[in-house]
Amino acid sequence: MTFERALATALREAGVAASPAALAAMRGHYELLSKWGRRINLTTVLDPVAAARRHYGEAAFLHGELPQAASVVDVGSGAGFPGIPFAILRPETHVTLVESSHKKAAFLMEAAHRIPNARVCPVRLQDWDGSADWALLRAVSPASVLGDLQGRVGNVAILGTRRPPPGPFAPWRGRPLPWGRSLRLWTASGPASSGDVPRETSAGR
Repeated sequence: MTFERALATALREAGVAASPAALAAMRGHYELLSKWGRRINLTTVLDPVAAARRHYGEAAFLHGELPQAASVVDVGSGAGFPGIPFAILRPETHVTLVESSHKKAAFLMEAAHRIPNARVCPVRLQDWDGSADWALLRAVSPASVLGDLQGRVGNVAILGTRRPPPGPFAPWRGRPLPWGRSLRLWTASGPASSGDVPRETSAGR
């Protein structure tokens, strides 16, 4: 199966409709990812079908579940997930990709050059001087960053298998992804936020 067909399937399973321009932008990012992946280790998931669901489908599900926001920060963005597809699907939202690895940040800068509402900050989260409505986490340990996000973001969304630890963001609400795995979308608000986050389903308890 081609990446284009796999992507269309993944987006349909996530319940998200994408414009032709958005589909083309995600295909362009995947092609760039495949090219760079021959030189540096950005991700181990490059098979078209697996990448469409694991990378782009999960980001699309995140986009479909979160409320509108003026700004988000993707912490430890790596190859641009979930931040790049999220930015493509939400052109009205300013997306910051925080990545401390110089090689990965170089890739992100080339990828973000094609996405007007995305910018790259090649720093550790502790050195990021911005703020955002939402923080997105996927391949980052929540315990290692939630303290640094306190006071900088109003809400946090995490793609992970385990309920995040208690702390400055609570209560955690869990929602299973549509692909029947143990992975869930966890969301919570900070103490100063209104808490406009998706409700927890019984499957996420």
